[in-house]
Amino acid sequence: MSRSTRFFTLPRLLWRLLIGLWTLSGEVQLGLVAAGVAFYSVFAIFPAIAALIAIFGLVADPEVIKAQLELMREIIPVEAYGLLTEQLNLMVSTRPETLGFATVMSTFVALFSARNGVASLILGLNQIYGRPNRNGVWQLLVAMLLTFSLIAIAVLAMLVVVVAPILLAVLPLGSGTGWALEAVRWIAAFGIVLAGLGVLYRFGPNMRGARGRWITPGAFLVILFWLLASAGFSYYLSNFGNYNEVYGSIGAVVALLMWLFISAWLVLLGAAINVVWARIVRSGTGISQGAIHPGPRPREIG
Repeated sequence: MSRSTRFFTLPRLLWRLLIGLWTLSGEVQLGLVAAGVAFYSVFAIFPAIAALIAIFGLVADPEVIKAQLELMREIIPVEAYGLLTEQLNLMVSTRPETLGFATVMSTFVALFSARNGVASLILGLNQIYGRPNRNGVWQLLVAMLLTFSLIAIAVLAMLVVVVAPILLAVLPLGSGTGWALEAVRWIAAFGIVLAGLGVLYRFGPNMRGARGRWITPGAFLVILFWLLASAGFSYYLSNFGNYNEVYGSIGAVVALLMWLFISAWLVLLGAAINVVWARIVRSGTGISQGAIHPGPRPREIG
């Protein structure tokens, strides 16, 4: 293939990708599905944080979780960030210090409640991949396992943040130690999101046979788009819109719901990118219209 052909092919590939995403998003009603995911996530996010604190607090100081959330201060909308930190401080201050039956039961209840957000994501992924939903019991089990897996990933990443200062202390970094610690925190945050998306995209959809890759183009693009969208939404609320003035005492909840909607929409968009890109790759060149045809409409959620 000549250099000029490659030059003209890349824009055409990107155009086919955009057309495929537009078509697939309309077929599965991506915005409507993301709204449902965001609604369930509002009720799931605080139980998920409670479970994370309970599990991580058994092996390390949960204050590390607060420090990691601090990284998101400039990205998460102020109202949503304030609500999250308020609840996080309350949970950290009231957590049990020892592992007992009550702690185990409360952690299990928190995991069971948090699984609603993951379950709604699974339904959305099935829509995008055109797969039927699992039966009730199997769907519940998969949602619970994925919820626990995501929290376990977060715990492991937090442990890296805890161990990093000990390891860096023996290295002759001098004044660069602070910079190295900050880099470790960001790498851990990136690792949490990338690994979480890998687990969701690989095991969330009700696939038969071979599954997708652990690391996908959609996952990387989701992280990039999410950082930009979250920062943009935070800037908008800080300079042009004030949810507290419009919605009063529930302004923080509305801001959190809107931020969760943006996040859910982007996670589902990442799955759609993987689906459309896989069709383009299978087509060989990615030039033919058939490469991005959405195929039969998936079964509706419900």
